[in-house]
Amino acid sequence: MARLVSLIAAAVLALIAIVMPPLPFPAKTYDFVYMLDITRSMNVQDYSDADGGAISRLERSKAAMLAAARSLPCGSRVGLGVFTERSPALLYSPIDVCKDYPVLEASINELDWRMAWVADSNISQALYNILEIMAGKVLNDTKLVFFTDGHEAPPVNPRYAPDYSYLEILKDKQDSWRNGLIVGVGQHNKSKIPKFNEDGVQIGYYKAEDVPHASRFGLPADPSKIEGYVPRNGPWGTSKAVGTEHLSNVREEYLKKLGELAKMNYHHLQDNAGLARAMKQDIFVERQIQPTQLNFIAAALALLLLAYCYYPFRAKWPSAKSEADA
Repeated sequence: MARLVSLIAAAVLALIAIVMPPLPFPAKTYDFVYMLDITRSMNVQDYSDADGGAISRLERSKAAMLAAARSLPCGSRVGLGVFTERSPALLYSPIDVCKDYPVLEASINELDWRMAWVADSNISQALYNILEIMAGKVLNDTKLVFFTDGHEAPPVNPRYAPDYSYLEILKDKQDSWRNGLIVGVGQHNKSKIPKFNEDGVQIGYYKAEDVPHASRFGLPADPSKIEGYVPRNGPWGTSKAVGTEHLSNVREEYLKKLGELAKMNYHHLQDNAGLARAMKQDIFVERQIQPTQLNFIAAALALLLLAYCYYPFRAKWPSAKSEADA
């Protein structure tokens, strides 16, 4: 009798598993846009892959982006964009990390430094421009995950740095509110920047004479500090600037300062798990009612009942009648 009841219950549960529609349940989800720096310093190979081989900051960022997306709950969304110089390009608005993961994976894997349309890297202005885009209706309330090593090339004149206080998205928000996450990419030690020819073949590394080591844009904030200052012909002095701009490392203090200005958290990219934790902080959670599939519960119960009925050694168990006779 118990076996018959179990079979009937298993059949009912199996039917429920087939026809049960998604049920509305409260859920935690996330809504992000990845924006990736594709300028030349992101080609520096100061990370290691699983086999111990050297990989670039760009490739390390792409792997971390995909791993973090996989860690997000279904219903979460991720968009994608790239930037070079001061110009961001949004490739597509956020899509579902579960249903649309193949699209996300394919597009991130195809990101390449050759997509850059300008060689310079004005990170502070690029971040400002991205936040302006995200203040619009399409990306409203979406959080930015901004991947960069923080290496401005050429160096930026602070006199002409963007004023983040004018961003409408920053107004009337609580102190705990954040625009998103700045992800610092690269190691702290300075490394050589690979140099490529027009065919994309590496031909060496940038040397000190190949790059500017100081800003030459606009006017200096304090001419009295400029050696050899000539108002008309030498506003930045007559001496040649020297420095280490041909070498690159993660400009962590600079990125933290940008994070404070833009109301964004900062995270240094080291491993995939660390980035996933940084993205899943409570300040980034969106709580909403989401259709949730619970068919697997009914299916699992049906399977357990079938296992109870057809367990191979069940015939050897003492029956209830034999126990009563004893």
